[in-house]
Amino acid sequence: MYDVKSKKAEEFISHDEILETLSYAEKNRENRALIESIIEKARLGNGLSHREAAVLLDCGFEDLNEKIYKLAEEIKERFYGNRIVMFAPLYLSNYCVNGCVYCPYHLQNKHIARKKLTQEEIRREVMALQDMGHKRLALETGEDPINSPIEYVLESIKTIYDVKHKNGAIRRVNVNIAATSVENYRKLHEAGIGTYILFQETYHK
Repeated sequence: MYDVKSKKAEEFISHDEILETLSYAEKNRENRALIESIIEKARLGNGLSHREAAVLLDCGFEDLNEKIYKLAEEIKERFYGNRIVMFAPLYLSNYCVNGCVYCPYHLQNKHIARKKLTQEEIRREVMALQDMGHKRLALETGEDPINSPIEYVLESIKTIYDVKHKNGAIRRVNVNIAATSVENYRKLHEAGIGTYILFQETYHK
Protein backbone atom coordinates (compact mmCIF):
# COMPACT_ATOMS: atom_id res chain seq x y z
CA MET A 1 0.00 0.00 0.00
CA TYR A 2 1.46 3.39 -1.02
CA ASP A 3 2.32 5.61 1.94
CA VAL A 4 4.52 8.62 1.25
CA LYS A 5 5.34 8.99 4.97
CA SER A 6 6.30 5.37 5.56
CA LYS A 7 9.90 4.48 6.41
CA LYS A 8 9.51 1.13 4.59
CA ALA A 9 10.77 1.19 1.01
CA GLU A 10 8.06 -1.15 -0.27
CA GLU A 11 5.43 1.32 1.01
CA PHE A 12 6.83 4.67 -0.16
CA ILE A 13 8.14 3.26 -3.46
CA SER A 14 5.05 1.91 -5.17
CA HIS A 15 5.16 0.65 -8.74
CA ASP A 16 1.42 1.27 -9.18
CA GLU A 17 1.80 4.83 -7.86
CA ILE A 18 4.63 5.48 -10.32
CA LEU A 19 2.49 4.31 -13.26
CA GLU A 20 -0.51 6.31 -12.05
CA THR A 21 1.66 9.42 -11.63
CA LEU A 22 3.04 9.09 -15.17
CA SER A 23 -0.49 8.62 -16.48
CA TYR A 24 -1.76 11.63 -14.49
CA ALA A 25 1.03 13.82 -15.90
CA GLU A 26 0.31 12.69 -19.47
CA LYS A 27 -3.43 13.35 -19.09
CA ASN A 28 -2.78 16.84 -17.71
CA ARG A 29 0.12 17.94 -19.90
CA GLU A 30 -2.21 20.40 -21.68
CA ASN A 31 -4.35 21.35 -18.68
CA ARG A 32 -3.34 25.02 -18.66
CA ALA A 33 -5.32 25.97 -15.57
CA LEU A 34 -3.80 23.14 -13.51
CA ILE A 35 -0.25 23.83 -14.72
CA GLU A 36 -0.57 27.54 -13.94
CA SER A 37 -1.88 26.75 -10.45
CA ILE A 38 1.09 24.42 -9.82
CA ILE A 39 3.50 27.12 -11.01
CA GLU A 40 1.95 29.57 -8.55
CA LYS A 41 2.22 27.02 -5.76
CA ALA A 42 5.88 26.44 -6.68
CA ARG A 43 6.49 30.21 -6.48
CA LEU A 44 5.92 30.02 -2.70
CA GLY A 45 8.97 27.75 -2.38
CA ASN A 46 7.32 25.26 -0.04
CA GLY A 47 7.61 22.25 -2.32
CA LEU A 48 5.37 20.28 -4.66
CA SER A 49 3.95 16.78 -4.57
CA HIS A 50 5.49 14.20 -6.89
CA ARG A 51 2.38 14.33 -9.09
CA GLU A 52 2.56 18.12 -9.38
CA ALA A 53 6.25 17.90 -10.29
CA ALA A 54 5.44 15.24 -12.90
CA VAL A 55 2.85 17.52 -14.52
CA LEU A 56 5.40 20.34 -14.81
CA LEU A 57 7.97 17.95 -16.30
CA ASP A 58 5.44 16.84 -18.93
CA CYS A 59 4.06 20.33 -19.66
CA GLY A 60 2.99 20.62 -23.30
CA PHE A 61 2.93 24.45 -23.55
CA GLU A 62 6.12 26.19 -24.63
CA ASP A 63 5.12 29.50 -23.03
CA LEU A 64 4.48 27.76 -19.69
CA ASN A 65 7.76 25.85 -19.98
CA GLU A 66 9.53 29.22 -20.30
CA LYS A 67 7.63 30.37 -17.20
CA ILE A 68 8.77 27.25 -15.33
CA TYR A 69 12.43 27.84 -16.33
CA LYS A 70 12.26 31.49 -15.23
CA LEU A 71 10.66 30.59 -11.90
CA ALA A 72 13.26 27.86 -11.30
CA GLU A 73 15.99 30.46 -11.78
CA GLU A 74 14.27 32.87 -9.38
CA ILE A 75 13.87 30.18 -6.71
CA LYS A 76 17.49 29.11 -7.12
CA GLU A 77 18.67 32.69 -6.62
CA ARG A 78 16.34 33.11 -3.63
CA PHE A 79 17.92 30.12 -1.90
CA TYR A 80 21.54 30.29 -3.08
CA GLY A 81 22.11 33.73 -4.52
CA ASN A 82 24.12 34.31 -7.67
CA ARG A 83 26.79 31.68 -7.03
CA ILE A 84 27.82 28.26 -8.23
CA VAL A 85 29.65 25.84 -5.94
CA MET A 86 31.93 23.36 -7.67
CA PHE A 87 33.24 20.04 -6.41
CA ALA A 88 35.54 17.48 -7.94
CA PRO A 89 34.85 13.74 -7.91
CA LEU A 90 37.45 11.55 -6.26
CA TYR A 91 37.03 7.91 -7.30
CA LEU A 92 38.42 5.59 -4.63
CA SER A 93 37.51 2.23 -6.15
CA ASN A 94 35.84 0.79 -9.25
CA TYR A 95 35.05 -2.60 -7.74
CA CYS A 96 31.30 -3.23 -7.92
CA VAL A 97 28.91 -6.12 -7.35
CA ASN A 98 26.05 -4.65 -9.39
CA GLY A 99 25.08 -5.14 -13.01
CA CYS A 100 23.87 -1.66 -14.06
CA VAL A 101 24.30 -1.72 -17.83
CA TYR A 102 24.83 2.05 -18.20
CA CYS A 103 27.90 2.00 -15.93
CA PRO A 104 31.34 0.72 -16.97
CA TYR A 105 32.01 -0.44 -13.39
CA HIS A 106 29.36 -3.19 -13.62
CA LEU A 107 30.36 -6.66 -12.48
CA GLN A 108 30.16 -8.29 -15.93
CA ASN A 109 32.63 -5.83 -17.47
CA LYS A 110 35.79 -7.89 -17.85
CA HIS A 111 37.58 -5.27 -19.97
CA ILE A 112 38.58 -2.81 -17.26
CA ALA A 113 41.33 -3.04 -14.69
CA ARG A 114 39.95 -2.98 -11.15
CA LYS A 115 41.61 -0.57 -8.78
CA LYS A 116 41.25 0.49 -5.15
CA LEU A 117 43.35 3.45 -4.04
CA THR A 118 45.65 3.12 -1.07
CA GLN A 119 45.61 5.89 1.52
CA GLU A 120 48.90 7.20 0.12
CA GLU A 121 47.42 7.30 -3.39
CA ILE A 122 44.42 9.17 -1.98
CA ARG A 123 46.77 11.75 -0.43
CA ARG A 124 48.45 12.30 -3.79
CA GLU A 125 45.10 12.63 -5.58
CA VAL A 126 43.90 15.17 -2.99
CA MET A 127 47.05 17.27 -3.43
CA ALA A 128 46.65 17.18 -7.21
CA LEU A 129 43.02 18.31 -6.90
CA GLN A 130 44.01 21.08 -4.49
CA ASP A 131 46.65 22.23 -6.99
CA MET A 132 43.80 22.58 -9.50
CA GLY A 133 42.00 24.85 -7.02
CA HIS A 134 39.43 22.42 -5.61
CA LYS A 135 38.29 22.77 -1.99
CA ARG A 136 35.30 20.41 -2.10
CA LEU A 137 35.30 16.78 -3.15
CA ALA A 138 32.69 14.12 -3.88
CA LEU A 139 34.03 10.77 -2.74
CA GLU A 140 32.90 7.98 -5.09
CA THR A 141 33.14 4.19 -5.00
CA GLY A 142 31.56 1.27 -6.74
CA GLU A 143 29.20 -0.79 -4.59
CA ASP A 144 31.29 -3.56 -3.07
CA PRO A 145 31.07 -4.42 0.64
CA ILE A 146 34.31 -6.44 0.49
CA ASN A 147 36.55 -4.02 -1.41
CA SER A 148 34.92 -0.76 -0.29
CA PRO A 149 33.45 -1.36 3.18
CA ILE A 150 32.37 1.57 5.35
CA GLU A 151 35.65 1.30 7.30
CA TYR A 152 37.60 2.02 4.09
CA VAL A 153 35.36 4.97 3.29
CA LEU A 154 35.75 6.41 6.81
CA GLU A 155 39.53 5.96 6.74
CA SER A 156 39.62 7.70 3.34
CA ILE A 157 37.59 10.64 4.64
CA LYS A 158 40.03 11.06 7.53
CA THR A 159 42.97 10.90 5.10
CA ILE A 160 41.41 13.58 2.89
CA TYR A 161 40.73 15.97 5.76
CA ASP A 162 44.24 15.38 7.18
CA VAL A 163 45.98 16.52 3.98
CA LYS A 164 47.48 19.98 4.49
CA HIS A 165 49.03 21.11 1.24
CA LYS A 166 50.44 24.54 0.39
CA ASN A 167 48.66 26.06 3.40
CA GLY A 168 45.34 24.69 2.15
CA ALA A 169 42.99 21.86 2.97
CA ILE A 170 39.81 20.26 1.64
CA ARG A 171 36.89 22.04 3.31
CA ARG A 172 34.16 19.58 2.51
CA VAL A 173 33.97 15.91 1.59
CA ASN A 174 30.65 14.90 0.08
CA VAL A 175 30.02 11.16 -0.09
CA ASN A 176 28.38 9.29 -2.97
CA ILE A 177 28.22 5.64 -1.90
CA ALA A 178 25.62 2.90 -1.77
CA ALA A 179 22.71 3.00 0.67
CA THR A 180 23.82 1.82 4.08
CA SER A 181 22.65 1.39 7.68
CA VAL A 182 21.55 4.01 10.21
CA GLU A 183 24.65 3.21 12.24
CA ASN A 184 26.89 3.82 9.22
CA TYR A 185 25.12 7.09 8.38
CA ARG A 186 25.85 8.16 11.95
CA LYS A 187 29.53 7.29 11.44
CA LEU A 188 29.63 9.33 8.23
CA HIS A 189 28.07 12.27 10.05
CA GLU A 190 30.62 11.97 12.84
CA ALA A 191 33.41 11.87 10.22
CA GLY A 192 32.36 15.38 9.19
CA ILE A 193 31.01 14.79 5.71
CA GLY A 194 29.23 17.58 3.90
CA THR A 195 26.45 15.95 1.91
CA TYR A 196 25.52 12.32 1.48
CA ILE A 197 24.50 11.64 -2.13
CA LEU A 198 22.53 8.59 -3.23
CA PHE A 199 21.68 8.38 -6.92
CA GLN A 200 18.56 6.33 -7.49
CA GLU A 201 18.62 6.09 -11.26
CA THR A 202 15.03 4.89 -11.54
CA TYR A 203 12.22 3.52 -9.39
CA HIS A 204 10.57 1.98 -12.43
CA LYS A 205 10.89 -1.81 -12.51
